[in-house]
Amino acid sequence: MRLFELTQIDEVTSAQDRALEARDWKNPREIMRWLEDRGYQKKGSGSFAVAYVHPQYRRIVKISKRQDVCWLRFAYWTLKMTSNPSVPYIDWVRTYGEDDKFFVAVVEKLAPFNRQAIKNTVDVAGLAYLYLSEGWFDGDKAIEKRLVDEGIIDMDDIRYEEGVHKSIRRQIRKYLKTTKSGKRFINTLKAAEKFAKGGCSYDLHDGNLMYRPKDRRIVIIDPLADLSDIGFSF
Repeated sequence: MRLFELTQIDEVTSAQDRALEARDWKNPREIMRWLEDRGYQKKGSGSFAVAYVHPQYRRIVKISKRQDVCWLRFAYWTLKMTSNPSVPYIDWVRTYGEDDKFFVAVVEKLAPFNRQAIKNTVDVAGLAYLYLSEGWFDGDKAIEKRLVDEGIIDMDDIRYEEGVHKSIRRQIRKYLKTTKSGKRFINTLKAAEKFAKGGCSYDLHDGNLMYRPKDRRIVIIDPLADLSDIGFSF
């Protein structure tokens, strides 16, 4: 268990958690009904998975709608990261059905990665790296403002002959070469990229990041996209 998780143990639903893990579920709908009967509410749904939350539970239950080898690959790696705050804390993951058709995972509850998270996070070097190296965040005005506030971008040092955007990127590149802080988040992203193989592509955008208010960290939750069309209806 990670050090930052020691104060987040939730005894209220621990019995339900054990019951959830112990049953041999036949399909995702069966699990959803079981959760809804016990006060869980659907929080979000994507093409591969749906998330359920409980008002008294500090975890979410993630249920895949179909096989998702890419997220499982990331999750199993994350389970080994016992002291890395840049990945989510996962209680457990279990696959069900013939040929592991779907999975259930119990994961820590996190906050959205939004303007407030960008303003408050301690992962300033991570923001700089996202802006510079991840196309989705290139030119992001909220990140720009935070980097200006931190003195990483100096608007008085803009060389208009090279263009404002290029000049900003030059300053960020210089900062990342010299800073000694914030390397864990960057190294975690680079490590996640190595899993982009065998039908999985590296796919990082704002929907694949979240924020942990407790330690003010950016958390990488789903950096891979499944390129296969494996699945089933339910």
